[in-house]
Amino acid sequence: MITVFTNADFISFNEDNITYSVMVVNGKDIAYLGYNIPMCYDDAKVVGLGGKAVIPLANDKLCLTCRRAECSVLAQGERADFAVVDKNILKDSENLKVLEVYIHGKKKD
Repeated sequence: MITVFTNADFISFNEDNITYSVMVVNGKDIAYLGYNIPMCYDDAKVVGLGGKAVIPLANDKLCLTCRRAECSVLAQGERADFAVVDKNILKDSENLKVLEVYIHGKKKD
């Protein structure tokens, strides 16, 4: 299943900390990060994230330990693909809250 996520700061965590405005997920893989939705994804499901920020996430250690964030969504040691947080951590990492996580392209309830 292909999902296009928009209306968020998608933080790449590459060496330049580039932030994108569109992310396409195909199953559990990030297929595209960019600034516009490519035409080949015109029929994909689109999810707007309401201006939040998105970070790649291997497990709860990134958000709990490295960023001192509140995360009640993941169990200890549980893995996820990415997390939606309440602010752009490149601008402000204090009192960060994880709002939701996605596992294999689907929001965890």
